[in-house]
Amino acid sequence: MKKHSGIVLRKKYKGQHKYVVFDRDEGKIICSSYDCDLILGSLICYHLEKKRVMFVLQDIQLIDVLFDIARTDILFLHHILELCYYFLPHQALCIQTFDFLLQLFTVTDCVTTGARKKIFLFKLLVSFGFYCEYAPLSNFVFNYLSSESIDRLADSYLHLELERDLDTWLYSCVGAHPYFKDFKTVHFLKTIRLP
Repeated sequence: MKKHSGIVLRKKYKGQHKYVVFDRDEGKIICSSYDCDLILGSLICYHLEKKRVMFVLQDIQLIDVLFDIARTDILFLHHILELCYYFLPHQALCIQTFDFLLQLFTVTDCVTTGARKKIFLFKLLVSFGFYCEYAPLSNFVFNYLSSESIDRLADSYLHLELERDLDTWLYSCVGAHPYFKDFKTVHFLKTIRLP
């Protein structure tokens, strides 16, 4: 049996052992775990068995938990998990997005400042397929932001006007989701927004 890796996005129903997991090979899946309770935002390895319409996780190993991010900014962590829950298609392969999210576990300072968090969210939304059609970002700026590394972008000076445009772009992308009103962490964008 193949060993899978995934990130726990959400507990599906309270009181039950059903979760939404972003599996590297299967995409976003609904699954059950009878072995143990899973921690939201954790990176896990497991064997995956398909039973009818649901997957069952077996032999679960906890690889890492985002304690540092949760300790410093739990709202940001939950915002990332919520965006993945709502924007990732069900059971669609999204390896680039998964590998991008792994930076949260491997690069310790990728989201330490407000600017880095904005750039991280920008790159996450780009990995979902968002572009700059309806926002103030020019094609040149969009391509520059999407092609450079977070470290390089965060270490360079972000002009205030560019940062405001990035704020507007982030909010317009998230606001485009049909269930936007159901989002519980969208107010995070207001906490990092420039006045």
